[in-house]
Amino acid sequence: MMERFSVIIVFVIGIGVGIVLYSNGIAVDMVTSKLIEPLLYAFIATVAAAIVFEIRSTKEIVSNIGLSLRLTVSTAVGSMVGGILTALILHRDLVGCLAIALGMGWYTFTGSYLAAFDSYLGLQGFTANMLREVATIVVYPVLSKRCPIESISIGGATTMDTTMPIIAKFTNARVALVAFIHGLILTLIIPVIIPALYN
Repeated sequence: MMERFSVIIVFVIGIGVGIVLYSNGIAVDMVTSKLIEPLLYAFIATVAAAIVFEIRSTKEIVSNIGLSLRLTVSTAVGSMVGGILTALILHRDLVGCLAIALGMGWYTFTGSYLAAFDSYLGLQGFTANMLREVATIVVYPVLSKRCPIESISIGGATTMDTTMPIIAKFTNARVALVAFIHGLILTLIIPVIIPALYN
């Protein structure tokens, strides 16, 4: 149980350090991006090696691809429903809310694409999708105990990279493989869906 809370504690400490550094005018974004990116790639490679070691059957890999496809459809449908409900509850533009929701965690793409049409909408797209990634980091360790596969949907496209370490840490190679395929498919379709919806 303490292991699950340790992720949240480390995340909060990271936010605190970031606030202190920012308030003192120290720009750490270049340093952290150069440090985090290779570590993230190394971790993904390690997870891939663990997947190959644990899942030796081609049949099992194919069945996980099928599960990932079903999960991807569920994530997209759930995101659409969330966008529609948000538009209805907050009395906002339906197409804009759908475009934001269908960013499915990819805040850099969603925010920058929507900002080309409306800066406020771009800010909303960036913030909502960044919070989705943060929610995955905080909530997945708790939910993974009861529903490890279903909870992957929270991460959306981020399950291919930034939230993969959390998913792999609290589950196993099979779930990590499903998460990676799920995130990969979403990463491929989001740049098609959002421009088709909002142009």
